[in-house]
Amino acid sequence: MQNWALSIALDNPADAKVVETTPLTLADGQIRVTIERFALTANNVTYATFGRAMRYWDFFPGDDGRGRLPVWGTAIVSESRCPAVPEGSRWYGYLPAAAELVLTPAQVRSQGFVDASEHRSSLPQVYNRYAAVADRDEHSEQMQMVLQPLFITAFLLDQVLAEPDRAWAGAQVISTSASSKTAIAMAHCLARRDNVAHVGLTSGGNVAFVERLGLYDRVVSYEDLASLNAHTSAVIVDFAGDADLNRRLHTQLAGVLRANIRVGGAHWTQSAPPHDLPPPKPEFFFAPDHVVRLSKDWGREAFETRYATAWLAFAADAERYFTVEEVAGAAAALRIYTALIGGQFSPAASMTVRSQAQ
Repeated sequence: MQNWALSIALDNPADAKVVETTPLTLADGQIRVTIERFALTANNVTYATFGRAMRYWDFFPGDDGRGRLPVWGTAIVSESRCPAVPEGSRWYGYLPAAAELVLTPAQVRSQGFVDASEHRSSLPQVYNRYAAVADRDEHSEQMQMVLQPLFITAFLLDQVLAEPDRAWAGAQVISTSASSKTAIAMAHCLARRDNVAHVGLTSGGNVAFVERLGLYDRVVSYEDLASLNAHTSAVIVDFAGDADLNRRLHTQLAGVLRANIRVGGAHWTQSAPPHDLPPPKPEFFFAPDHVVRLSKDWGREAFETRYATAWLAFAADAERYFTVEEVAGAAAALRIYTALIGGQFSPAASMTVRSQAQ
């Protein structure tokens, strides 16, 4: 299928199918990009799980009343009615899991542009920026599209956890879904700090993998929560979004739990908030808000410098943590997404998808 998109029910991430799409006619100032390759990770499951609540479905509206899954990847301009963005130029950024996309470039520079499509004007601008791709180092591009979108969340969590005026200052950090890539990236950042006790929670089958990373002070299976230190103040960083797990943790840590930072929904089928959860109430972590806040506090240049330094350090080590695997075509994209939804992937695997089968 040449023109296709992954179509997902707005309130059921597991209800996914491939649909054929009709190319839109370009208006003056618009470009059509052919999507080359994109990553699929648990991060995308979070986009689908919180598609309505966090407006992820609003970025790429479909004509069938269903969602278009946001992904990160590369695309090439196949048709242009915007002289500043020529045909053949390549770009990296936020895309749908699909064959193509129409964009309206604005603020065009040699390094990138912003999509000024009207329906995206009220959405977080961090998702509307597209960066020029200068080379064709495929492996580097694959690692970037898999890891960099989630690393910004990890970097921001690290900064927030270190802020001395927070209720959790000095507390032990307990991460759920410790085998997820965002959790691993945050663990990499925290491991570079002094005096941060970090416990990783994961399924029994992933304990060995998480221990081999050497990034957590201790790795605990979900079956062994009773072994957690319930006498030291703690903050939960919740990448799993599992209601039952949260209830067990809040009960186990009653009196010492300072905060529960909700990040993701890897355990999406159990993500509905429990009604009888002991305090404190979980608070959702929305990365774009912290980008804006820290850029204002530090200055944009300082923010970008600190982020780039942390990213390069993680990217260098990530080669030891993960392998890259690639599939091609619409059917393969659906198969990989379905496997992610079902939790059927090795945590070491990094999946990328070429939009067209070879």
